[in-house]
Amino acid sequence: MKKTIQFLVGLSFGAFLVWILFRDTNWSEVGKAISNIHWGWFAAAHIPLWCSFGFRLIRWNYIVRAAQPVPLLQQASATQIGFLANFTLPGRAGEAIRALVLTRLSGIPFSKTFAFVALDRVTDLFGVIAVMLVAIIAFQPETVVSIPAETFNFSEKPIEITPEAYNFGAIGMGGILLAIIASFVLLFLKQDFFVKLTRKILGVFSSRVADLVSGMMSNFAEGLHVFRSPGDMLKSIFFSLITWGCALLIFLAMLKSFGIDAPWYTVFIMQSMLAVAISIPGAPGFVGQFHVPVVLTLVMVLPGMNIDHAKAFAIVNHLIQLPPVIILGAFFLWKDGFGLTSLAKEGQEMSEEESDSND
Repeated sequence: MKKTIQFLVGLSFGAFLVWILFRDTNWSEVGKAISNIHWGWFAAAHIPLWCSFGFRLIRWNYIVRAAQPVPLLQQASATQIGFLANFTLPGRAGEAIRALVLTRLSGIPFSKTFAFVALDRVTDLFGVIAVMLVAIIAFQPETVVSIPAETFNFSEKPIEITPEAYNFGAIGMGGILLAIIASFVLLFLKQDFFVKLTRKILGVFSSRVADLVSGMMSNFAEGLHVFRSPGDMLKSIFFSLITWGCALLIFLAMLKSFGIDAPWYTVFIMQSMLAVAISIPGAPGFVGQFHVPVVLTLVMVLPGMNIDHAKAFAIVNHLIQLPPVIILGAFFLWKDGFGLTSLAKEGQEMSEEESDSND
């Protein structure tokens, strides 16, 4: 019942985003923009797209090998089946499925593989933070940023963001990102001190919340200690940066393919907004969640941008993400004889048991 509700909520959220963005779209203009694509740049965008899957695998390998040597092919199977699940099932079910597949193939206990997945998300966060910091530093508007009313058709007036409001938000976000990095480092070095401090502060308001948050911090800190050496951690973070670099190159090549002359930092802003949007559990395939931040970025950075052309850009960029995920995920499902539905059910049960045991 709970999963059904989550699915319906996510589906409704995605449907709402699609409705507000595409309800008054001039589809002939969308088709015109797509028909004028430069196919050489379009093909070039697929190089970093496919390479990014390999870099993600290498990043995760530095985490997994801390437990025991696991063949890269088994790690690839777990990774790609997990990606396929995230694109086709609600609630980011792929994270639990990824851990379950690795458990089945390698024999490593699910409690460890589940921690490996969580830790991979942590190293991924370093890449997100780096991209966001560049976006915040590079984009410093001196005039009002206007989002045309026809982008969402909420009203007849455009949405305006003053330079003061933007700078306030950018500085605040930059401070939060730097605080997150500092927290990672301090929690890794002084786990006991910060767990006790958190429990003491939150305990003033609620002992239950204090236990929950301090427990999460303990599990997180123990996960960081999976690395055998600081060198492995740095290598994992390095490949996280490379992976995010691939994502930026994809957008850059696609801007070229659509003939969109945008400032160099556009791809950093676009990727930052996209990272925030898809972090929220929503519809399968991130439908709507992918398109809205991409369109918003283009109309913010490029005043006078044709809204329908921006929508065409978002649609095509979303579609090119699907073939690698579907092809590789389906191949490993077939190769290892797994069923996605049964994996989803078992992965959910095991992740719930893991959460209960941590409580």
